[in-house]
Amino acid sequence: MTSDSLMALMVNLTNLVAYAGGQLAVAAIEEKEAEADLAMAQARAAVQAKTAKTVAAQKALAADDPAVRRATASLTDAYALRRALDAVYAGLEAKARVVSRDLTRRTGMRDVESRTGRWAT
Repeated sequence: MTSDSLMALMVNLTNLVAYAGGQLAVAAIEEKEAEADLAMAQARAAVQAKTAKTVAAQKALAADDPAVRRATASLTDAYALRRALDAVYAGLEAKARVVSRDLTRRTGMRDVESRTGRWAT
């Protein structure tokens, strides 16, 4: 691979890392919102289940509430998306580091080659 095509690959990887980082941030925010929604749904369900005689029964009724189940599913989906995007982001960063290392190595070799030619007798 030529140095120019490697540099183009580095630019593309850098752009992808930036995009994946942005998507990861959005996913983390959505996960926090899903956590807050679940807490709110659990609180509402607990208030509605006040008629239960024991705390355990109250918690069981609250957990069985359809809004709590939907909020739990939403949180699970948000968590899964964030974890998947985290893996994509980490993979792209690792690939960009490899390309960067190779570019640095090539640049360093070019300097040595030009000095060797200049000072050789």
